[in-house]
Amino acid sequence: MSRKDLEIKVTPSIIDRLLDFEPRISTEPAKSRSKSLQELKQSVRRDLEWLLNTRKTVMDVPDTLEEVNNSLAVYGLHDLTGISIKNPKIQKALIEDVEKTIKTFEPRFLDLKISLEPFDNTDKQLRFKIEARLDVEPTPEPIVFDTVLELGSGDFDVKQR
Repeated sequence: MSRKDLEIKVTPSIIDRLLDFEPRISTEPAKSRSKSLQELKQSVRRDLEWLLNTRKTVMDVPDTLEEVNNSLAVYGLHDLTGISIKNPKIQKALIEDVEKTIKTFEPRFLDLKISLEPFDNTDKQLRFKIEARLDVEPTPEPIVFDTVLELGSGDFDVKQR
């Protein structure tokens, strides 16, 4: 492992810093930037999947309550139960909701772009791609996720490309 690789640190997410996966080890061994970056990307994927699989309360918060609209009180997506995803307007609204939710609750993403994959009306899944740059020092890292919404269950499956 090169010295330079050890000098550039990648800070894990707060949840990963709070969790101790190896409680018998009092101090964590030094990790290379590439290993730390890979672990960070895995945790970002996990956090993104948790975010997309969380549903907001049914009540909308008035726009005048700006701080509430950026807080954990509105964490997650709107309920997807009963929506007709075959309608292009509904697909567009869903993508906009996903984009707004990610921009609000995933500050590690820069230049977020979400694109819908071609949809066949017989599909039971809606597929889209989430592209961004991960905000790490010294330069942001590109990251891409293939995301699938299971229409029957409303569950999102997020895979890193």
